Amino acid sequence: MTKEPLEIIHRLSQAISKAPKLEEIYTIILEEIAEAMGVERASIMRFDTRVHILRVVAARGIEPEIWKRLEIHVGEGVSGRVWQEGKPLLIRGMKGSDRYKTHSFMVAPVTCFPMKVGETPIGIINLTDKISGEPFTESDLKLLTTLSDQVAAYLHLCDLLDQLKIAQQAKMQLEVAREIQQRLLPRVPPKIKGVDLAGCLIPAERVGADYYDFLLHGKNDLSLCIADVSGHSVGGALLASAFRSCLRAEVQTVRKPSSIVAALNKMIFPDLLQSEQFISVFYAQYQPKTKTLFFTNAGHNPGLLWQAKKKNPEWLFTQDSLLGIEPDAPYHQKKCKLASGDKVVLYTDGLTEAQNAKNERYGSRRLLNALEKDGTVTAQETLNALLKDFEKFMGGKPAQDDVSLVVMKVE
Repeated sequence: MTKEPLEIIHRLSQAISKAPKLEEIYTIILEEIAEAMGVERASIMRFDTRVHILRVVAARGIEPEIWKRLEIHVGEGVSGRVWQEGKPLLIRGMKGSDRYKTHSFMVAPVTCFPMKVGETPIGIINLTDKISGEPFTESDLKLLTTLSDQVAAYLHLCDLLDQLKIAQQAKMQLEVAREIQQRLLPRVPPKIKGVDLAGCLIPAERVGADYYDFLLHGKNDLSLCIADVSGHSVGGALLASAFRSCLRAEVQTVRKPSSIVAALNKMIFPDLLQSEQFISVFYAQYQPKTKTLFFTNAGHNPGLLWQAKKKNPEWLFTQDSLLGIEPDAPYHQKKCKLASGDKVVLYTDGLTEAQNAKNERYGSRRLLNALEKDGTVTAQETLNALLKDFEKFMGGKPAQDDVSLVVMKVE
C-alpha cells in the first residue's frame, strides 16, 4: 500500500539529515521512493552541465556494470526527452521487450519527473516493475511529481553545501598560501652604508606568489631580487619558497647576476616543468663602493632608474626569457652607474596591469610620472608616495593581483 506523501517526505528528511556524503543521499532518496511506490527497479539520473549528459548516480534492481556506464544525451530516449521537456511521463503497455517483468506496462521509466530548481531540471527519476505487477496510475504519477519537488529541494541544498565546502577549502588554501608568502619576505631591509631600502607587498584577494628580497654578500655588496610566480594559491607560494631557497644558496658564491639566474633556472626547471608554471625575475647586484648596479631581467617588468641630477629615467632590462622555458637558456646582464639621490624602483605586474573602474591600466608611464613628481627624502617615503598614487588611481577598487614594490635610493 502506497504511503502518504507527508510520511514519505518526513522519512526522507530524517534519513538525509544523517547522510554524510552526497552519494549516500542519492541512494537514500532512491530507496525511500522505491519502497514507498512499491517498485523493484529504479534509478536517479543527474544532468552533468559540463558535458550535457544525463548520468545514473543511484540505481536499484540494475546491475552496476550496466548503470555506471549509462549516459543519456538531452532529447535521447524517454529519459532524455523528459529532461528536455521538463514534464513527467506515464507510459502504459510498452510492448516488444523482455527487459521488464510487467510486460503489459513496459516503461523504461514508468514515471519520469524533473527535479527542478527554477526552470531547468537537474535530473530525473526512473521507476518500473511494480512489485504487485499492476500498472502505474495517474495517482502514482501525481505522488511522484509531488515527491520530485521535495527531492529537488534536497539536492539543491546538497549542491549548495558542496559549493560551501569547496569555498571553505579554497579559503583555507588561500590562507596557507598567504602565510607561506609572508614568511618569504624580509621583515626589515638591511642597513648598508650609502644605501636606503624599502619594500612591500600589498596582497590581493587572489594570492599571486610575488616575492622580493634584499641579500648581503661579499664584504658590503647588496643583491636585490623581485620575482613573480605564474599560478596562484598554495602551488605558486611553494614554488616561490623553493626559488627563495635556491637563490639564497646561490648568492653565497660571488658570481655575476646572469650566472646566478642561469643556475636558478636550471635548478628549479624540473619543478616548473611539472607544474606548467614560470617565474619572472629581476635580479641585481649593487656595489656601494663604486656605485655600480649589475642586473639581469628574466622576463620581468623592467626596473626603473630615476637619475636625480639629470632628471632622467632609464628602464632596466635584458631581453632574457622567463625561468621555466628552457633548462639551459642563456642569460645576460647589463650595468649602470648610479649617483647620490638616484632611485631604483622594482615592481611586479600586479601594479602596472591593475585596472580601475574605467578599465584603465595603471601602466609603467603612470608609475614614471609618479616617480618624477616625488619630492620625498627616504626610500620608504618614496614607496609610500607611489602607493598613494596607485590607490588614488584605483579609486577604492581592489587590485586583482598582488602588488610588490622595492625602492633603493643611493645616498
